[in-house]
Amino acid sequence: MNLYQLLSDNQAPTSFDHGDELAFYNRYSYKLSDNEPFAYLSKMIDSFGIIRANIVLRAILNKEEIEKEYFAHSKAVEKNPMAAPMEEFMEDVTSTLPYIEIDGEKNYVPIFPSSLASLYTNSYEKLSVPPYKKLLKDYEAALIDPFDYYGMSLYDSYFTKLVILRKTENSLAAYDYDAECIYFINEQGRLDAKIALFDKYLARPLKNHMIPRIQKVVDAYYEGDRDKMLNVLLREKLISDTLRKKADEKKK
Repeated sequence: MNLYQLLSDNQAPTSFDHGDELAFYNRYSYKLSDNEPFAYLSKMIDSFGIIRANIVLRAILNKEEIEKEYFAHSKAVEKNPMAAPMEEFMEDVTSTLPYIEIDGEKNYVPIFPSSLASLYTNSYEKLSVPPYKKLLKDYEAALIDPFDYYGMSLYDSYFTKLVILRKTENSLAAYDYDAECIYFINEQGRLDAKIALFDKYLARPLKNHMIPRIQKVVDAYYEGDRDKMLNVLLREKLISDTLRKKADEKKK
């Protein structure tokens, strides 16, 4: 058993099981089951997997909302030439939707490559004509793996509630307040390591001023110093002395 597994196995219950992310996942995960390329995300069992699934779900919901509102307003404009201009109307629709920003451009549907996703940002009219009209229902062939394509940038976006702690050329460190975990995410948008905080042996967990405390843990992680990282976790009261001793025993 490695250190990260030891931390996860001994973590005290968190608010994640009763939080918004899991509730959102439980409400909409059927959309993943109906979508073969993303069906594997419908069986997530840990917090990071659910965050990944929710990124895809929010992109799917964005797609459906933009299509619905665009076609509904198109009909409204036909009946009433005084209706709000399409650009103004769609700007209002998308103002509440999550997105990832790349090179100054908002992408609301990162389950598509950027060339197709742009249709949902500023070329809505193309959704009415071939070949783009197929995207409305038969769009599986156009899907990409968003994590391979957009990488760790997906987690530094409005598709998640993660707090970014550090971003390097090929790695992202982020904190999940609900799951009380630090995630280290690689260029492919996959998890390299997860540091679960506040173990079951910690009698009085201290949960204020979290960011400066966990920033020290992140620094030690990137230095590749296991003992220093454990010392920081203990000193900042993020793990108990009991768990620290267990970690030392596992190292022997």
